[in-house]
Amino acid sequence: MAIKLNNIILLFATFLLLPNLFASPKDNDKVSLQKKYKNILSDIKGIENLIEETESKKNQNLNQLQSLNAKIGSRLTLIGNINEQIGVLEENIQQKKIITKSMEKDIEALKDDYAKMIYHSYKNLNTTSLISFLLSSETFNQAIRRMNYLKSYAKYRQNQALLIRETISGIKSKVEKLEAEKAEKERLLLEEEHQKEVLETEKLQKDNLVTRLKGDSKKLKSQIKQKNKSAIALNNQIQKIIQEEILAAEAKAKKQAEKGTAAGDAYVSKEIKLSKDFVNNKGKLPWPILKGHIVEKFGTHPHPSLPKVTINNNGVDIRSNEKDVKSVFEGIIVNSFYLPTTQNTLIIKHGEYFSVYSNLESISVNLGDKVKTGQKIGEAYTSAEDNITKVHLEIWKSTSKLNPESWITSTN
Repeated sequence: MAIKLNNIILLFATFLLLPNLFASPKDNDKVSLQKKYKNILSDIKGIENLIEETESKKNQNLNQLQSLNAKIGSRLTLIGNINEQIGVLEENIQQKKIITKSMEKDIEALKDDYAKMIYHSYKNLNTTSLISFLLSSETFNQAIRRMNYLKSYAKYRQNQALLIRETISGIKSKVEKLEAEKAEKERLLLEEEHQKEVLETEKLQKDNLVTRLKGDSKKLKSQIKQKNKSAIALNNQIQKIIQEEILAAEAKAKKQAEKGTAAGDAYVSKEIKLSKDFVNNKGKLPWPILKGHIVEKFGTHPHPSLPKVTINNNGVDIRSNEKDVKSVFEGIIVNSFYLPTTQNTLIIKHGEYFSVYSNLESISVNLGDKVKTGQKIGEAYTSAEDNITKVHLEIWKSTSKLNPESWITSTN
């Protein structure tokens, strides 16, 4: 009888590779997305707490609108995350369906071959024929070889039966997982609908708040004018200090190079390394203040409630209930100053990069101090007018301003 050996070998190899076949790279994406989903939910909860605190003070103002905008942005990110999770699940489901279907076809082929093998054994290898097969041996060694052949054949049949049972069991397990993923997909679809409904409610709240704020546009425009004036003063002071620091560093490096000292080479090498380390941590820097959210982004953008009015921000404004402000990366304290409208400002040098922290109530480090990543450098200022705590963060490369949001981690 001709047994389809190729089918058997193929199925056996497939069974051995089962764990790898079903361990899709998308499974890792799924875990990562679920982690991000939890972080985004945590961010939204933190923003909600700050909004509720503002509402309890019956002080619905621009700060509340900024927090509401941040909450809506996080909600949109959450919905996008859910869509990504659904996409990963759909790919996993389709992939596993294809593999399972292919294995089921191989199982049917193997079952058919196995049935033919059993029939062949029953028809040709009965007890009488087996004894005759052994007794017809011409030598004792031939009889031993025939006996071993019969044992091997019996063992082969047993292994084939075991392989069929184990493969069927494996397919059953994968089908159950498929059903679980389908159920998870349905749950995510319902969650997506819920989040969209919440989003619409939040947008309505924003529209209502914008309408109320427009009634006080004169006051808001005055505040914006004052804020822009303060921003210009802050920027000029920061730029002046950074330019002075760059010139001083260049002069020091030139002086050391002229001497040809090992100390000079070490200084330049250290500056280069610190700059590279800072760049390598782009997108991974810790937030300067915990449990916060960005209420005003980097760059020029429209005012949230006043048409034809734009706001320019050289960094990001972070609102939080926390007070401790920490360094986003290791570096050296190069300067600090005070302005009435922006409170204390601290500048830390990271090679050719600088991080700037404004709206500090107090500073807990000194000029020339070496600070570590995450080290406390001061406390954020809390406005007496509305009891709002904020910190302003800027990132500079030499004299160029960079978007801090691209440098800090996506979640706080």
